[in-house]
Amino acid sequence: MEKIYYLAVFDSKNHAIYLSQYLKRKQLDGFELVSTPCKIKSGCSYSIKFTNYELHKVLLEEVQAINKTIAGFYEVNRSYGRRIIKKLSI
Repeated sequence: MEKIYYLAVFDSKNHAIYLSQYLKRKQLDGFELVSTPCKIKSGCSYSIKFTNYELHKVLLEEVQAINKTIAGFYEVNRSYGRRIIKKLSI
């Protein structure tokens, strides 16, 4: 079975947590705070996970509103027990 989702990765764990709480306060659904996969970034870091690609536009608007930055966007394809990670150029 194939499952595709997207990650917004941050340079700072605090930025990811702050944005996650900010999105919840604004009642914007479709986002989840998750640990960043080691293949993307080593260390203790968090990312924002979302399943609808178009939600990346919402994230870009919201990080601009709170003066934070997103280090990168990734597409994660889980297929038959394998995880394929691809960096997106947005």
